[in-house]
Amino acid sequence: MPTLSPQRPFRHNPADWIAWARLVAVPFAFLEVAIEKGNYPPGYERWAWTTAGVFAAGAVGLFFARRPLAGLVLDGLVVSAFVCIYSFEPSSPVRELYFLVVIEGALLLGPRAAFLLPPASVPGLWFFERQASGELDVPFDVGHVLGPAGLQLLVGLVVGRLAGRRA
Repeated sequence: MPTLSPQRPFRHNPADWIAWARLVAVPFAFLEVAIEKGNYPPGYERWAWTTAGVFAAGAVGLFFARRPLAGLVLDGLVVSAFVCIYSFEPSSPVRELYFLVVIEGALLLGPRAAFLLPPASVPGLWFFERQASGELDVPFDVGHVLGPAGLQLLVGLVVGRLAGRRA
């Protein structure tokens, strides 16, 4: 279990504070799902509750298991699921959650995460843009997929590089 101790300061172990942050995020995931009650298209609410439940169970399990890479995979999958689920809201900022996954990966893996994680976000970004363009009756804009992925790459490189400099 992540701990604070003089032998291993909390501020120097990103895996520990990422596990804590994941636990703190769980109530917010459930709150978001609850706030949208009644606004979901048919079947979407069930997926939103299921995704929040998987995230909660995974967050608790990974808090005790101390598996940072498994946490990164969980977070990436949960964010992708929420991006797809909330694609019915074209103005939703849910796509920006991918930046948290890239930052997490960069803290754990260094700059190489910048080359692994943004491409993994492309299917979710593509799905969101496809749904949003249909909802708004506007053409699909590939820039709404490649732009965020490119920004994720830059953020991953910067954070990964800075994380490598920590003492």
